Order: sequence, then structure tokens, then C-alpha cells
Amino acid sequence: MDWFAGLRVLSLESRRAPEMATLIEKYRGVPTVAPSMAEQKLDLGGVLDRFEADLAAGRVDAVAFMTGGGTRLFLRDLAARDPRHLDTLRGLHLVARGAKPLQALKTFGLTGVSVPRPHTWHEVQGHLQETLHPGQHAVILEYGEAAPAPMLRDLEAAGLRVTSVPVYRCTYPDDTAPLARAVEATAAGDLDVLLLSSGTQALHFLKYAESLGHLNAVRTRLRGMVVASIGPACSEAAGELGLRIDLEANPHKMGILVRTAAEHAPALRGRVSPRQAG
Repeated sequence: MDWFAGLRVLSLESRRAPEMATLIEKYRGVPTVAPSMAEQKLDLGGVLDRFEADLAAGRVDAVAFMTGGGTRLFLRDLAARDPRHLDTLRGLHLVARGAKPLQALKTFGLTGVSVPRPHTWHEVQGHLQETLHPGQHAVILEYGEAAPAPMLRDLEAAGLRVTSVPVYRCTYPDDTAPLARAVEATAAGDLDVLLLSSGTQALHFLKYAESLGHLNAVRTRLRGMVVASIGPACSEAAGELGLRIDLEANPHKMGILVRTAAEHAPALRGRVSPRQAG
């Protein structure tokens, strides 16, 4: 099998950029890896003050952990203040949005309930509505971007008290030159495949394209590219940004994402969607 067969593949991966480039080359693609985001830890001082006060007063009934990295940051800082806070958390209903936050909880000796696939905020919302009663308080740890407004609105409409806690924000990387080159290459039609590992990658890519005055050209070219997503949460976020997802990795791992795209992209690249033709 020729896999990518020389297709030009764009990845917006940041933390594992070198590994992504190696994988694309392994599957006979020509990689362009442009880091699109960096995680910026926020000052948790005020957040932890309020959370501690609510814990001590018994005003927290459930905590939803939306990301592995955010879970570790939050629990590390909380335990540094007083290790007994972890004991208090064991008496609460802890909800994990998938395997990564669940594993992060385990590293702190905590047990949580993982929501069912596809592990999006919709499943978290549904679980909280099913398990909590009106008047109870759920704390939601955010993941890079603010918690979705429809989620907060629907939980509050169900009579729940909801606090959304920011732990970190996703910003542009310090060096945006590779991202700028990727935007320009996309706008020029020089790329064939886009691999997405998170919805934030797509958001940052489109925002940066807009800042360079290339947004319309990039959107037009993306309609002719094969776009592959690492999983349902990523696909949903990209869809909300107006991107069509052609392929989705299953299981939702980076290696599977690249392999799936390499296997199917050459055939898909030759097809023109009705939207593109119009």
C-alpha cells in the first residue's frame, strides 16, 4: 500500500510535533507540522480560595473534570494547600470526560465516573442532569476554552447551580512563523490533507488565517482538502467552525489518526464534494 502516496499533509500538533512529522513520513506523506497552540496556566489563587470555602461548607456536590492536563494542574495546587482536600473530594461525585481525566484522577488516589462515548460535553451535561437534583452544585473544570454556553445554560435551566472553573487557556505558540507559513500554503492550495487533534487547533488556525487576511481563501481550500479528526469531541468542535470532517480515528489516538488518513485520503482527495463544485 502506498498510504499517503506523497500527499502533502498539514498537522497543527504542538506538544508532539516531531512525533507527528515522523508518523506522516512513515506513511509516505509530506509533512507540514505547524504548532498552533500553547497551554498557559492561569493564576488559580482566587479560584482555589472559593473552591476551598465551598468544600469546607459542603456546598460542592459534583466536580466534572474535562481534561487530563487541567485535572492534574488543579488537583496538584489544591493538594499543595491541604492534602486533606483530596479526602473531601472522595466523598463527592467526580465525573471524567473520558480516559485522560479519569487516569489523572487515579494518580491522586481518586475514583471518578467516565461519561459514555463519544466523551463530549453533551455526555457530561446529560450525566450531571441525570445524577444531580435541583439545587445541587456542580463545579466544571474547563479545558483550554471556556465551558460551552449551551451546556451551562441547560444545566442551570435544570435547576442546578453551576460554577465553571478556568485552569488554563490555550494561546498561540511563541513562534508563530510555522503557523503563518501553513496558513499561506493552505490559501495557495499547496496542501492536500489536514489532521486535527483538537477543536482548539482548528479554531486557532482559522483565527490566525483571519489575522493574515487569508480566511476566505483558507476556507475555500479546506473544502477541497481531506480533513481527518482524532475523535468525536474534535469533530464536533470543528463542525461548529464550519469545517467538514471526512475521517475520524477509532480508537482516538494520534497514530490511528495518521494511519486512517493515510489509508483513505488518496481516494478521498480525488473526489469533489457538491459544496466544492458549487
